[in-house]
Amino acid sequence: MRLELRDLRKRFGDVAAVDGVSLDILDGEFFALLGPSGCGKTTLLRAIAGIVAPDGGQVVLGGEEITARPLHARNTAMVFQNYALFPHLTVADNVGFGLVMRGERKAAIRARVEEALALVRLPGLGARYPTQLSGGQQQRVALARALVVRPAVLLLDEPLSNLDARLRDEMRTEVREIQRQVGITTILVTHDLHEAFAMSDRLAVMNAGRVEQVGTPAEIYARPATRFVAEFTGDANHFDGRVTAVAEGVAVVSVAAGLTMRVAVGDARLAAGQPLSVMIRPERVRLGAGPGELPNGFPGVVEHATYLGALTNYRVRCGEARLLAQAQTLAAPAFRSGDHVLVEWGEHDCAVRA
Repeated sequence: MRLELRDLRKRFGDVAAVDGVSLDILDGEFFALLGPSGCGKTTLLRAIAGIVAPDGGQVVLGGEEITARPLHARNTAMVFQNYALFPHLTVADNVGFGLVMRGERKAAIRARVEEALALVRLPGLGARYPTQLSGGQQQRVALARALVVRPAVLLLDEPLSNLDARLRDEMRTEVREIQRQVGITTILVTHDLHEAFAMSDRLAVMNAGRVEQVGTPAEIYARPATRFVAEFTGDANHFDGRVTAVAEGVAVVSVAAGLTMRVAVGDARLAAGQPLSVMIRPERVRLGAGPGELPNGFPGVVEHATYLGALTNYRVRCGEARLLAQAQTLAAPAFRSGDHVLVEWGEHDCAVRA
């Protein structure tokens, strides 16, 4: 079901936890709220759920405003970070708790609990207690408890953060597959970039209570709207400079570090002398012994090389500039500290902001 947030606001004392957030989340979409601790993403999720009352704005679900509705009347369900399972209840009773509160018949509850446990790949474990389950199994029970009530919107508050790295990767895939199977509109809160990118159709990057950018993972990574978004979503090389010439969708930019580069600007209307910020992701920077083939090529010296298995990260000095580069370990020549290299990238490898 489609969910709209219209100028939603919430303050705690002098702090604007949610500061005029407007979002349009589509029916059946997996949407992530990504940002650092304290950026307002969890407060926003709780305002959607009805746990926190906003100071202003609207929450609209399926075309109907639900801003003032109590939690139990919103047709949403939440999976909490700590799962919030009742330790004294069996798995089946935990999953069926919401149905009991809704006054469902015992036979219907039993059937729907079995269906939900099968959906999360826990058939036959209804008689166990939460303490008898692994962390991944407890997470699935919490997910089943949320899904069994058939909500219009599923809310996930960092549900994988308590799992170890390998299990977290497995559960990302499983939760996403279950969401696709059910087709439910889902909102995930996370500070984990890889989690947001791997699971979401679209995401909003939040900072200090505001949304800085909304888009697909590919759009946000390749074309960040602000420096904060660029830095929060991965390593990046940043240059501030001025346009010296523009022709046929390509600008020549002179940057403060003493480099002059060519960058694709599309149909952006730029003029000579205009300030321009340029961002290049490390994997877009190529290192070689020369000769160069790309329009931006500069001599450099490797200052540091970090071997990471499949990848190798480099820090390279080009005149006054220091750049980050990343290469596939087996697909590129290996360089060591002190090696002289040619550093190059293409016009379309850059993202620009006026």
